[in-house]
Amino acid sequence: MTQGHLNRDSRVRDALYRTRVLVNRTPHFSAATRREANRALDIFDNQLGLNQVNAADAARGLELLNRAHSSLTFGLLRNTDFADRFAPALRRLGMRGISDRLDEVPASVMALPISGPRGDREHRDDLPVEVRLDAQGKPLPPPPGYY
Repeated sequence: MTQGHLNRDSRVRDALYRTRVLVNRTPHFSAATRREANRALDIFDNQLGLNQVNAADAARGLELLNRAHSSLTFGLLRNTDFADRFAPALRRLGMRGISDRLDEVPASVMALPISGPRGDREHRDDLPVEVRLDAQGKPLPPPPGYY
């Protein structure tokens, strides 16, 4: 096995480890969610180091992880190395990595970060009530958390 494959597998193993830490330390997950997510992560971990991944098993792992909690799946799909390593399983499910999806729409405004207050300009929630107006001159509703 070439050094590139070992490096990629170690990066995927690191991503799986970070996800496993998140699963086991997040207090909001139930025991059943943790159990299902750990089973899915075990499926992925067992396929590292092989020449080819078993697409059916990896697809089952993706489905288990998505059923446990979809944000865990999206976090792994955002990792380019994970998406490359398990690409056959992703294709089998009709999925792609997040980076592949963003490459399809490089000029999309949805892919650009939202700009916030710059320089000396204050955030609109910090402005006095009489200055907080919409485009038609009507007062804006009170900021969240203020009564």
